Amino acid sequence: MSLPSTTHISTVQSIIVVALLGGAAPASALPPLADFLAASHHASIDDREAEIAAELQESDALIALSRSLPSASVRGQYIRNQYEVAFTIPANLLPPGISLPSGPIQPLDQLDAFFQLDVPIVDVANWARAYIARKGARAARISVEATRLEIDKAVARDYYQLLGAEALRQSATRALAAAESNRALIADRRAGGVATELDVSRAAAEVERARQAVTDAELLINLTKRALLTETGIAADDLAPPLVDDLREEPPLEAWEKIPDDDIPALAAAAEQARAAAFGDRAAKLSLLPTLTFTGLEHVTNATGFLLGHNSAYALTLTLAWRLDLSTVESIKSAKLQAELARIRQERAQLRVRDQINDAWQRVRAGIAKSRAARAQSEAAALAAQFADERYQSGSGTQLDVVQAQRDAYAAEVARIQADADLRFARALLRLDAGRPIDESDKVPR
Repeated sequence: MSLPSTTHISTVQSIIVVALLGGAAPASALPPLADFLAASHHASIDDREAEIAAELQESDALIALSRSLPSASVRGQYIRNQYEVAFTIPANLLPPGISLPSGPIQPLDQLDAFFQLDVPIVDVANWARAYIARKGARAARISVEATRLEIDKAVARDYYQLLGAEALRQSATRALAAAESNRALIADRRAGGVATELDVSRAAAEVERARQAVTDAELLINLTKRALLTETGIAADDLAPPLVDDLREEPPLEAWEKIPDDDIPALAAAAEQARAAAFGDRAAKLSLLPTLTFTGLEHVTNATGFLLGHNSAYALTLTLAWRLDLSTVESIKSAKLQAELARIRQERAQLRVRDQINDAWQRVRAGIAKSRAARAQSEAAALAAQFADERYQSGSGTQLDVVQAQRDAYAAEVARIQADADLRFARALLRLDAGRPIDESDKVPR
């Protein structure tokens, strides 16, 4: 009968190592999460779209402001007249000592130049529209930060998923090596007449099952790496660092809920939009006020008309205008509805974000308990697999007991890895929902 070698590594021993080391990996050059987050702010399509949208809003705000500022224009024109008209009074028709200038009133080739300056003196409605546009531009700029936080959530999710998948691959690879070693041991025992053909078949099936687990983990790793590359432009080709959590408690929920709205980009943007809409409601009524505009016009021409001897003349104008029509009335009504709609959207954003903070905080709290329990279960399952293996080798147990115990141990290890990954992501999500940077050493909301 062939006996196992002292250098033989059992499946149980491999699982125990994984459980104790927490799926530890060799030193890795994989960039930290902060690097992926920083890169996503330049590589992400959503970020670039939000940035351009903010710039468009800022440009629109300057356009709205320009309507309230003085403007100058220059216009030139050439006219070909069919007839030339000249003004001349014969000298014999005038009293002695008196002369009048003469010249063309309408030349054949007429040249005109107009220099105009328009200065809005009183235009309250335009002032209000410019102010609203500036508020909209500020809200769009804040929305860029809110968009980046949403991008950070996706990147953090994929990053921790990659850590978990790498830990699963390492655990599955160890389990595969142990299963192959165990199959060799069973083959030796079968050759010695100790094991049955069924034992050999079960050992071979365990090898294939372990190989499938490695393949599944590699699939998840490849998909996650691709997602990170798309989101950040960084190729995560190196081994991930160990996935562990210190199981520390987060500050009380009340501390997170007290974070001011203005410190959370999504809420700050909604508040800015609500303030702009509320001012727009008041500003719409100001359109009922008249406008006062000053215009200065300098006209240079060779068609002087009866201004003989004067090729240029200016005109100064003050224009008081007032307009009331159906569109003005409906604009006032529309602005009121827009203000109410913005208030509702702000309230919805407040409820959504506060619910997200509560959800993430509760998930961290539950995740700590889940990770602690998963670690205990993984250790217990590893010990149970070890005992089952020892009983089998001593002849007091069956291989079926060993196989089932090994499966339970691997499943418990997978649950531990998933629990730690979920916990790490929940901590990151809590900070992002609260508008805080991801800093896992930060224990108190700032």
